[in-house]
Amino acid sequence: AAGQCGAVTSPSSLLSPTSGCDDLIGAVFELGRTLCRLQLSDEELALFTAAVLLSPDRPWLTESKKVQKLQDKIYVALQHEIQKKHSAEDKLSKMVSKLPLMKTICNLHLDKLEFFRLLHPETAMNFPPLYKEVFNSELQYSDPRES
Repeated sequence: AAGQCGAVTSPSSLLSPTSGCDDLIGAVFELGRTLCRLQLSDEELALFTAAVLLSPDRPWLTESKKVQKLQDKIYVALQHEIQKKHSAEDKLSKMVSKLPLMKTICNLHLDKLEFFRLLHPETAMNFPPLYKEVFNSELQYSDPRES
């Protein structure tokens, strides 16, 4: 149910001085803290996650209008779920306001991943198949040198 966030550890306890990921980890923790404050129910979190994942602005999509329609339906279901729970009226707008931070985190992650791939190509070749499937297309479109 709502409020299952628990104690959020400080990002500084996870960082080594040479990790080079302090900006990314800090942004992830900030997102976690702000989402925890919204006290989303499991249903709200699931619908919000689906809406975020079904983003019609991915450069490799061929049917972005269909994805947009599906995302719109999910947002309607999310609004219905929020109203059903008698949550604060501005809860959806607060959730949507986190999208720019999520985009920043995604871009930071892609930058770190590309840097890692350049430094350690042999390790990057051995990433798990799902990870490669999810991030390979994003990397192809995010790096101007590859176009």
